[in-house]
Amino acid sequence: SVIPCDRKDHAALQSALAGARFDGVCDITYAPTTGEDVAALADALAGAPHVLFVSTGRVYDHALPIPFSEATPRGYYWGDYARHKIAGEDALLERQRSRGLPVTIVRPTHVLGPLNTRDNETFFFDRILRGRPVLVPGHGGWLRQFGHVDDLADALVAMLGNPKAFGQAYNVTGEECVTQVGFVEQIAEVLDRPVEFRHFDPALLKRFDKPGPVFGQNLVYDCHAVYTTSKARAELGIRPRYTLASGLRQTWEWYRKEGLDQRPLDFGFEDQLLALLPR
Repeated sequence: SVIPCDRKDHAALQSALAGARFDGVCDITYAPTTGEDVAALADALAGAPHVLFVSTGRVYDHALPIPFSEATPRGYYWGDYARHKIAGEDALLERQRSRGLPVTIVRPTHVLGPLNTRDNETFFFDRILRGRPVLVPGHGGWLRQFGHVDDLADALVAMLGNPKAFGQAYNVTGEECVTQVGFVEQIAEVLDRPVEFRHFDPALLKRFDKPGPVFGQNLVYDCHAVYTTSKARAELGIRPRYTLASGLRQTWEWYRKEGLDQRPLDFGFEDQLLALLPR
């Protein structure tokens, strides 16, 4: 059943969930969701047998050496997003310590797959399919790590109700890392199409009042983002079913099945940027 409610209205949330009982809870939403919002949901679900909080790999201080493990110090490298997620983690862990609420923190990284609300892999499908060049801010050599949405779902199911996971944090993502450019090359291989890269100085974007996305929705970083998932493997036996290539292939099949390859797109901003670059 669906219980409609604005989670940021804490009084309404308490009322909507009064008397509700669940086998487990996965807190996934971010709108943005503050530590107070996370705490309010946990309090409204008093007596829940287990709460999984889907946080993010961005809670780690990305100025530190890679790979990031669950023991890597957290920090606000990623601004308010990291701040809110850290506050959510801390709110739940405090309730475990003070009230005995079983809690597990899950830290995924870039999630790919069908219905992705982040325009990342589909961003490059759109351009490579149409023979358009892919604009790359900077050198494109920063390392990334992607995980498939089905593997994340499998991990959540494996953790729910598992006493081994209580009070723990786990990185959950794929086991391969790839450069920004390498990610796009993998996509081109899946599509069996050539890809042309046009590198540019990110400072050029300052010439535009409202620059559009140029390299997916959230893949433009100036740091490496590599994580170890050895803890989840060793303690819970969790390993992904998808490789990066097979995950991209499955997503590409979904993209075509949904007719997204036929949708109209506006590349006007990219054309303006390309006009500024030397041939």
